[in-house]
Amino acid sequence: MKKDAYEDLVAEMSKQLAEKIFMEEGDLTSRVRTIDADIAVLVRDVGLRTAQQVLQKTCDKKVVKKKPKV
Repeated sequence: MKKDAYEDLVAEMSKQLAEKIFMEEGDLTSRVRTIDADIAVLVRDVGLRTAQQVLQKTCDKKVVKKKPKV
C-alpha cells in the first residue's frame, strides 16, 4: 500500500478527530494518561470500518467479473 498517497487524508481526519474530541470531552487534563488509549479505540474502529468497506467492494467487483455471460 502506498502510505504517502493517503497522507493528506490522514492529516485531515486527525485534525477533525482532535477537534471533535476537544468539543465533546471538554477538560481532558484528568485523563491525560489514558487519552491515547481512548483515541486508539476510535482509530481501530475507523480502520475496521474502512477495511470492511474496501473488502466488500473488492468482493463485489470480483463477483461481477465471475458472473457467467448468458
